[in-house]
Amino acid sequence: MQAISDLGDSALLVPLSIGLVLVIWHGQSRSAALTLLTALGFCVIVTLFLKIGLIACSPVWRMSIVSPSGHTSFSTAVYGAIALVAVRHTARSRLPMIIALTSILIACIAASRIAIGAHSAAEVAVGMLVGIIALALFAVQYLRERAGTIKVSLLLALAGLALLLFYGTHLPAEQWIREFAYLSKRVSNAC
Repeated sequence: MQAISDLGDSALLVPLSIGLVLVIWHGQSRSAALTLLTALGFCVIVTLFLKIGLIACSPVWRMSIVSPSGHTSFSTAVYGAIALVAVRHTARSRLPMIIALTSILIACIAASRIAIGAHSAAEVAVGMLVGIIALALFAVQYLRERAGTIKVSLLLALAGLALLLFYGTHLPAEQWIREFAYLSKRVSNAC
């Protein structure tokens, strides 16, 4: 399950996101690329604020959600955006396959976070919700843009290169977030 979970690590998703933004910038438009950056930024910022606030204040609020799944939120937004771009630039007959494969990938990453004990089902659900909202923000604006000339083969090559270079690399993001949350709690005494 860790191997599947690694597909949602920021060490892989950040470079993949940067590549996707550059592909959209070059093959479609600067505004479409900025729309994606905004949606991904929203996803990361909301996830971070939820994690910091809930980690710092969880004993006070007595909630079962302590740390929403960043792997799930970011995977939903990034892989969902790749799928949306691919669907827009390929034959309609491939649409069900792209949607099914992307949905299975995201669901497997989400399930892996529960299976390895990193998150509860509720934390994964919150992460999924944040990712879906970020993806919807991207989709609403992106689908208003002209289609451009993005090749799906380029998207696949980008994903393959990111996997080859960064798969298995881990960023200790959760540790950094927890340390910051505990520091914030001590400094601000907000909870």
